Amino acid sequence: MSPPRRSSRSYSRSRIAFFVLSLVVVSSLAGGRWFAEAVRDEDDSLYKYLSTFTEVLSLIRQAYVDDTDLDRLMVGALDGTTEALDPFSLYVPADRVEGFLAARERGSRLSGLTLLKERGIAFVVAVEAGSPAAEAGIVPGDLVTEIDGRSTRVMPLWEVQQLLAGEPGRVLDLELIRRGEEISTSFALAAYDAALATWQPVGPQGDRVAELRVNRFETGTAERVAAALAAVREAGLSRLLVDLRDIAGGDTPAAYEVAGLFTSGELGRLVQRGETIQTFEGGERPAWEGRIVVLVNRGTLGAAEVLAKVLRQRADAELVGETTFGHAGRQEEARLSSGRLFFTSAFYTGPDGAPLDEGLEPDESVDLASRGYEEREVPLSELIHRRGLERLRGVADEGVARAA
Repeated sequence: MSPPRRSSRSYSRSRIAFFVLSLVVVSSLAGGRWFAEAVRDEDDSLYKYLSTFTEVLSLIRQAYVDDTDLDRLMVGALDGTTEALDPFSLYVPADRVEGFLAARERGSRLSGLTLLKERGIAFVVAVEAGSPAAEAGIVPGDLVTEIDGRSTRVMPLWEVQQLLAGEPGRVLDLELIRRGEEISTSFALAAYDAALATWQPVGPQGDRVAELRVNRFETGTAERVAAALAAVREAGLSRLLVDLRDIAGGDTPAAYEVAGLFTSGELGRLVQRGETIQTFEGGERPAWEGRIVVLVNRGTLGAAEVLAKVLRQRADAELVGETTFGHAGRQEEARLSSGRLFFTSAFYTGPDGAPLDEGLEPDESVDLASRGYEEREVPLSELIHRRGLERLRGVADEGVARAA
């Protein structure tokens, strides 16, 4: 069973308005009846949804088989509302905000696991190589049904993320589903070594290419990549395989800084409802001018997607692998009397100025269906790597039409 595929979700005023109006319901629930009467005739208004909301809530409280906890119902409703916006927007109750902020600061540094929820299903987006999650055998696409004996279906995303960013040494027990098979595993949260960027020569003498792996986008990543490119040039290699698979999150401006090592001019923007908030520019003299093939998969998300898009549009790079996740946004937070709202307020773009809110389609798609008979036992990750190397070596130096 594969993780749910997210559809393209751009911000619309109706969705944002609906969320704001839902918050109004929280504070004026007692007056829901008169409110419903007042908006009954507004058939084309978003207020009609509030009438339905209060009516359903009232019916549940009156007729459900057991007594209901109003606070729990409202938190669940807000959690569902934010999930309808995108997989990254969420609402955190006031008494849990402090713990969530501490967990968000740690991120995936102790687990190596990026997990999201969609339609109530928790699924693994990316697993960093060498991390505790990787050592436990967790792979992208796994569905996480339980954490420490608790069902993830009723667990809000903020709580899932908080568990994955707990104190070092804590052991987490996970129940997974992978292609219909139930799997139990566990790992202890712990710091692990992960270089920001590394490179290595690949292939026999005389037909070698350089393979660059970027593990994280943060302060210092561009410097590590620049050093790697200098070493590649010194080794006399002119073909570069850039591996951006399973790189989720990170600092997006750092990705533009890395992109500036490969090309000059405008690299992209940060846009909010059509207005440019910030523009990102490349360096005057690129540090690399050779051929580029980029490896991507569904775990390529955010900053990595930005780099992949810039390399394709400005450095004639070709993408090989799976369609990327499709979300490179900036989050903001709003303080509410009942808690904290974290929401996507703007999107990053590539040089074309289009918001990156849809997955990048590779120039050469690699999936289970594309396997040849002799490749039927080859793991997909290995197959993507193999196809990327073949494309990098097999494309003629001149006259090749590249996808924009």
